[in-house]
Amino acid sequence: MLAHIANPEQKQQFLEPLARGDVRSAFAMTEPAPGAGSDPSALATRAVRGEGGWRINGQKWFITGADGAGFFIIMARTSGEPGQRGGATMFLAPADTPGIRVERHIETLDRSMIGGHCEVFFDDVLVPDSAVLGAVDRGFDYAQVRLGPARMTHVMRWLGAARRGHDVAVAHVAERQGFGSRLGDLGMIQKMVADNEIDIAATRALLTQACWELDRGETAANATSIAKTFAAEAIFRIVDRSVQMCGGLGVSGDLPLARLSREVRPFRIYDGPSEVHRWAIAKRAVGAARRARRAAE
Repeated sequence: MLAHIANPEQKQQFLEPLARGDVRSAFAMTEPAPGAGSDPSALATRAVRGEGGWRINGQKWFITGADGAGFFIIMARTSGEPGQRGGATMFLAPADTPGIRVERHIETLDRSMIGGHCEVFFDDVLVPDSAVLGAVDRGFDYAQVRLGPARMTHVMRWLGAARRGHDVAVAHVAERQGFGSRLGDLGMIQKMVADNEIDIAATRALLTQACWELDRGETAANATSIAKTFAAEAIFRIVDRSVQMCGGLGVSGDLPLARLSREVRPFRIYDGPSEVHRWAIAKRAVGAARRARRAAE
């Protein structure tokens, strides 16, 4: 997002150290109810222009990587009211800016995210005009630049985790003896192995399609929604079957499967719940059908 939207000075200050690996960033949009969540138009954090720049006030939570981040990208409302479309602006702010307070880590099923998922307060945070990322009131538009690629990198990471879990389970059932044969020779186990292979292949195909569209410069909104929704659910199925194939070992700490199960479950919520993506996919399909009907009349 910074590569596409930031001006040269912002790239030098924020993107260069990020790309070098010297700092981490945190994207601050999600808020406690009734604020922004699956519905970003509910954005309640507000930035008001005044002397010396913009003053930002609001509360965010589930901000991934907030603890230890070098800077924040803050989504705040600069016009309109919560529930209205548009009116959001992104601001860049170093983490040590007065008024930014990382209050606590929110305990979640997954534990692998560096910097945790945190509750963050912005109390009268003053940032200069130069902190505006892109143009004022264009924040929701710019967020789309981030969301598609971010969702696909999540798919890549969690698909790798699921593949690892599957490999562990297959290695186990290939040798484990039970009921007069190896478990891997039993029909019920073979069905789970086959279903995992199918889910892995289908997830990879949808991921490749979405990334191809993104690389062509397309918005790929539908392709990324389809890939993310299918992957989030397929990856959970893959890990869950892998746990089942390994029996007691699957839920123990002796294998990585129990931890993987906890890590992949939140993906059906993170970066848009499956239900929201399904709603968007259906809305696009129905809208296209209506447009086609009108064009034919």
